[in-house]
Amino acid sequence: MLIAAIILMPVIATVAGVKIYMYMRDHNPPHFHAQHGGDEEVFDLEGNHLRGGINRKKGKKVKKWAKENEEMLKDKWDEFQQ
Repeated sequence: MLIAAIILMPVIATVAGVKIYMYMRDHNPPHFHAQHGGDEEVFDLEGNHLRGGINRKKGKKVKKWAKENEEMLKDKWDEFQQ
């Protein structure tokens, strides 16, 4: 029997053309994904790089956005872990 898993990853924002999303019930540490042009970078909720890489200029904009929206990101993380 084949069992398919559906992983939800709602887009929570778009920053300078970069899609920002989180997976439902994802692993720690708290983080979000940024996707642009087929590339992906993972940031902690303060906007620090964890792994991967998108366009450097776009990545800086995402980092700035994350710092300005850290509280919202924490709220979304908590919401998506339930």
